[in-house]
Amino acid sequence: MRGVIPTVTYPSHTTMVTGVWPNEHGILANTTFDPEYQHPGEWYWYFNALKVQTLYQAADAAGLKTSAIGWPVTVGAPIDYLIAEFGQSEETDTPQGAVLKPADIKSTIGVTTTADEDGDVKKTAWAIGIINTYNPNLTLVHLTNLDHQEHLHSPFSKEADDSVTTLDKQVGEIIDAEMKKNPDAKIVVVSDHGFVRVDHHVNLNAILANAGLIRLKPGKQPKGVSPIESWDAQAWESGGTAVIMLHDSNDAAMAKKVREVVAKMAENPEYGIHKIVEGPEVAKQGGTPNALCLIDFNPGWSASGAVRGAAVKDAPSTGTHGYLPEHPELRSTFMVMGEGVAAGRDLGVIDMRQIAPSVAKMLGVKLPAAKQPAVKYER
Repeated sequence: MRGVIPTVTYPSHTTMVTGVWPNEHGILANTTFDPEYQHPGEWYWYFNALKVQTLYQAADAAGLKTSAIGWPVTVGAPIDYLIAEFGQSEETDTPQGAVLKPADIKSTIGVTTTADEDGDVKKTAWAIGIINTYNPNLTLVHLTNLDHQEHLHSPFSKEADDSVTTLDKQVGEIIDAEMKKNPDAKIVVVSDHGFVRVDHHVNLNAILANAGLIRLKPGKQPKGVSPIESWDAQAWESGGTAVIMLHDSNDAAMAKKVREVVAKMAENPEYGIHKIVEGPEVAKQGGTPNALCLIDFNPGWSASGAVRGAAVKDAPSTGTHGYLPEHPELRSTFMVMGEGVAAGRDLGVIDMRQIAPSVAKMLGVKLPAAKQPAVKYER
């Protein structure tokens, strides 16, 4: 599949259940843009950020039962059986909605886990427990350890390859549980993005600070306190890309100054910049609607968020994603099997926005916002 801008988890997962681009569904990155450090560490966890109808809402409206285990942007979602993905910590606000639905779901499905147990082991057990106990019509599951290992060790490392083997087993266990309960079920296996090895991290906000576009408070600030006194422009990083946001989007003189700084960055091979995309084109391709521009790095480089220190920090053999979807390495996967599916058919390269209408067709429901055609999966 060709993904979305940026090719990161939360925008991608949301496109897969809505059929529209990020600037239509409202989830523009993994983390929220927080230039004043008002909500440090906050991601787009909450269903109330969504602007369009989802697959699970369409299914609910049709009288079908839905479930989600670890699926992004589902805190407070109208899902019947829910174990939402949420990173509650001392750095975040109180959840804006239910994380578990019903509140005692973990006990009602008869699954006992321990705090130190691997997250995917838990989610696999919860998914199987929900299928066996409630038999929902639509089940969404998000398994994450492969992504974690690729970030730490790079794609195709031993750790990542070992994780694929484990992931294959876990997906197989979930499929077996569903097919035992519903032999006519359809199984859709997707990934949200590709991955590349990264050796260089570019501190865009440190560069902007050195150019006088970010003014810093003197000295080191306590954890959770903004180091920024004031700013004219900031980078909103998403791994292999970053959008440049202006404090005052109507300040034409400042926009010109920032563009000049960004152009100088692009001329420096040390920064590994692949291309600069102007804001209107970013929005046209479904990305952040009010950005001045987007910086896309070459594979091997990525954006980092530090506001002080060296412009480039080397950290060999890690991995990331988030680059423009035109990079072939960032393509993701769509596979489907089950009753009435044409086994062995190669669909070529499809648009990620086609997943939601395809699954909607399987469920017999409509998603009016999704304009892309369903893939031709039938025999």
